Amino acid sequence: MNSASFRTLATLILLGALSGCGGDEGGSKPTATADTGTASEDTGEGEVSDNTDTATQDDAGGAQDSGAASDTGSSGQTDGGASDAGTADAGGACPGGDNCPCTDNGACNSGICLDTHEGKRCAKKCTDTCASGYTCKDIGDGTPLFYCVSSQLTLCSPCQFNSDCQVNGVTSLCVDYGAEGKFCGSPCKADADCPTDYTCADEKDGAGKTVKQCKRKEGKGQTCACSDWAKASGLETECVTSNEFGSCKAKRKCDSAGLTKCAAKTPASEVCNTLDDDCDGKTDNLAKDFPCTIKAFEDSGSKSACKADGDCKTSGEACDTGSGTCKKLIGSCPGKAACSDKGALLCTGAATPKPEVCNNTDDDCDGKTDEDFAWDGGAAGKLIVGQACGVGVCAGGKVACDGTTKAICDSLGKSGKESCDGLDNDCNGKKDDAACEDNDACTEDICDATAKTCSNKAKVDCDDNNVCTNDSCDKITAKCINSDHQGSCDDGNACTASDKCGKHPTTGKFTCLPGTDKPKCDDSNPCTDDICDTQKGCQNKPNSGTQPCYTGAKDTKNVGECKEGKSLCKDGKLQGACTDEVTPKAKELCDGKDHTCNGVKDEGCAPKAVKVTFANARVAGKSGKLDVDILVGQSGAVGTSSGSKYNLRLGFLAWLKTLAK
Repeated sequence: MNSASFRTLATLILLGALSGCGGDEGGSKPTATADTGTASEDTGEGEVSDNTDTATQDDAGGAQDSGAASDTGSSGQTDGGASDAGTADAGGACPGGDNCPCTDNGACNSGICLDTHEGKRCAKKCTDTCASGYTCKDIGDGTPLFYCVSSQLTLCSPCQFNSDCQVNGVTSLCVDYGAEGKFCGSPCKADADCPTDYTCADEKDGAGKTVKQCKRKEGKGQTCACSDWAKASGLETECVTSNEFGSCKAKRKCDSAGLTKCAAKTPASEVCNTLDDDCDGKTDNLAKDFPCTIKAFEDSGSKSACKADGDCKTSGEACDTGSGTCKKLIGSCPGKAACSDKGALLCTGAATPKPEVCNNTDDDCDGKTDEDFAWDGGAAGKLIVGQACGVGVCAGGKVACDGTTKAICDSLGKSGKESCDGLDNDCNGKKDDAACEDNDACTEDICDATAKTCSNKAKVDCDDNNVCTNDSCDKITAKCINSDHQGSCDDGNACTASDKCGKHPTTGKFTCLPGTDKPKCDDSNPCTDDICDTQKGCQNKPNSGTQPCYTGAKDTKNVGECKEGKSLCKDGKLQGACTDEVTPKAKELCDGKDHTCNGVKDEGCAPKAVKVTFANARVAGKSGKLDVDILVGQSGAVGTSSGSKYNLRLGFLAWLKTLAK
């Protein structure tokens, strides 16, 4: 078998052995290609060579460009380490073989038992490559001694400095996880080089250079479980609790129970207690605005038990810590806060609160001066001491203390009696408002400021429109007085006379009652309409109609053909003759009418015709020549008779009689 074939066979045997050994979590498995004589990993490819003099490997477990493997069984392969089942790689079977579990150097064929992220393992010699999670490092003391060491031994162990994480030459950094503390990373090139839930992140090394380190992913928990190595090493880190008052730190470490909880206290505002409450390294260093007051109380209030002001529920009360009861607070005066050596609060420079008096001083320390004393400024409202005051000729004043118990506007001395001059002389905010006062409530007092003259006009109308009352206005109350008036009166109706005041029979109200006398308005003129107007009295208004007239004998008017005529009225008088009248004729016109107007028609005239109207009848009979049987209904004149002095038009029956002669 030639040399190349032998190396290929040896590589395959070794890879088969390594497939049963535990490697890095999530790490890639090595592969081999027999016909090329080379072994490769997912992260790179290394050429197999006999040269073993200068083999090195970077911290992430990848082969360097110049590294070459020897023919001794470690040639160019990624060793995943011995499994828990005790199966060793080509370095020998477990126990004692490469990557086999061990307790000390004597348990290993190589004579070296190293701590790894998988526990203690027998070290495997290397030239350039190692299993995932391992890297080839010189661990000799002066003499080159290359072995596969764990690149993740210190991963996620608590630390304070980079040196805490750098074991066996692996350049792991101490990575900051914020308030939880700092924990070791491990070198990487990509996420695939890191365990599950880790990412290959950029971090700064001690020189400020950006390097890649495995770090737990956000959302996967920022604290780490302690490995056996970390527990044995007793590594610790510093955690922080922060808020608006400061940041407090504490140590946490890996002990037999795992990572201890962060014992940092919660920062608080500094108070007098000989403690560093806000963790700034100083004790009892109070803030500049730390509240410090001296209180004073009245001996009144609910006097319920209390320890602090918040225990007092009644408005205006506070806790008197001296008596431990709630009392009515006079005030709280501020001072400068300081702490004694024993942690007691000292309040210096504070005045003792007193009830407020009018003295230009804030006696009760509420930030207001003389606020309990005010002057009534009318439309301006209540004005406190120091505010501008005064109107009219008193304008420009200020409210000031008048003794210690009241306040007044200091310009009121300018006020005087109001006069009609366009000025507010009495300083009440109104000009000339009482200048023309006549003490009569029934008049309106008017001031002409330009002319400086007064007028007083009645402003109350007491006329009740009742003629039977005497109307007047009360000068004091401005109320109307309407007393009853006896005697004659005028009810306002011109169509009544002799009106008198008295009680109305229905309403009982004293009023003007109409008299019983009525005016006579008939003027006997047919050409006027005679009426009585309630306002104007008798009215004889000319009419524009006609008046009947007749000049014939009175007993002939409207008899026969005679009828009345008419006369036209104008301007209340009859105008001209009687027109359209018919008076009696001297004789009849023999036309069937009464022209003589005596009630008889055609008297003295011979008949010319007879008109007979029959009622319904049956006529039967015989004559010398005819037998007649006729049903006769209503009819007019029928038939003609001739041969005499007159030609007659006879009714049906008369005609028949004529025919029968």
